[in-house]
Amino acid sequence: MASTIASIALPVTAGRVWQLIGGFNALPDWLPYIPSSELSEGGRVRTLANPAGDAIVERLEAFNDKERYYSYSILKAPFAAKDYFATLCVKPDGDAASVVEWSGSFTPVGVTEQEITQHFHGIYTDGLQALKEKMMSIPALGIGTFRLQGEVVIDSVRNGLEAGYRVIDTAQIYGNEAEVGAAIAASGVPRSELFITTKIWIENLSKEKLIPSLKESLAKLRTDYVDLTLIHWPSAGGEVPVTEFMAALAEAKAQGLTRQIGISNFTVELMQQAIDAVGAEAIATNQIELHPYLQNRKVVAFAREHGIHITSYMTLAYGKVLGDPVIQQIAARHNATPAQVTLAWAMQLGYAVIPSSTKRANLDGNLKALDLKLIDDDMAQIAALDRNERLTSPAGLAPAWD
Repeated sequence: MASTIASIALPVTAGRVWQLIGGFNALPDWLPYIPSSELSEGGRVRTLANPAGDAIVERLEAFNDKERYYSYSILKAPFAAKDYFATLCVKPDGDAASVVEWSGSFTPVGVTEQEITQHFHGIYTDGLQALKEKMMSIPALGIGTFRLQGEVVIDSVRNGLEAGYRVIDTAQIYGNEAEVGAAIAASGVPRSELFITTKIWIENLSKEKLIPSLKESLAKLRTDYVDLTLIHWPSAGGEVPVTEFMAALAEAKAQGLTRQIGISNFTVELMQQAIDAVGAEAIATNQIELHPYLQNRKVVAFAREHGIHITSYMTLAYGKVLGDPVIQQIAARHNATPAQVTLAWAMQLGYAVIPSSTKRANLDGNLKALDLKLIDDDMAQIAALDRNERLTSPAGLAPAWD
């Protein structure tokens, strides 16, 4: 009998990790090489498909939701092993982090213990790395709160959470962090289910002010941490060097105030400076104005080259694209709304989107964009709408755009 164990540390609560992986049928949600899983025998047997087309049949042997683990055996698989028994377990590591362990024991068949151990250890380590990438990715669709104040933003966040949204984007300059925090607190939605983003305003970019200002934001939001903190705009005229505020932002992450860090409204040149300061792997996203009329291809290409995700704000271009004949025709063909088509276009390109709305019907409708799949011709038609029409470029603040 041979055995192996692999583990990975995540800066995410054990509850949130377990929420993703704790279902016996949940592997396709986080393992990219398992496209499907079907349950039988009252949910105790799962049949997995793998890229080679081979069926893997596994039986649930133990499940403990409180202790966050389940164990399973293999009934059928194209592995050179028998007597397979494995356990997937999520353990808390303090209040805001966790460790995931995947362990297994097995008897080799026709191969050495070393060979089969290496095989299963590779499966476990690759799987846990995929889990980390999934947990640390930027969710595709959230609700924005730009220009929403007082009871209006409270209602918007409340309605969004009731509709099923779990991603909320705010900022210090929006002046609504306290209201967003109040709406979240009143909702009863567990913090572990939420992905909250805020942004550091330019007045707080210096190393002396950035972390204290973020702590103030956390107090307003009624949380010990945010999932993502962005530099809202680069410092005008370079008054605060990129190296200074990115180092301060990285320190905020090290202190556990934010799970991930990123940038917003950064050009290619400024992205390069941020990369030089903290490394591309530390930058989760660049949140930029991006919509069918401003597709920002140069910035997108540079970000992708360096593994930096793109978040699109103003995806609907203040509603201007909703009246575009091309988008309306595509919407009619799919029995969808122009907003759903535009959001689906952006998400299909791999961008996250954060549209805001004060109307429950619009919030519900925007969620349906997750299920809309555009064909290649639709995507090509929308790509042709680009006309470099920028709608946000505040004087004295905006950088020299690409």
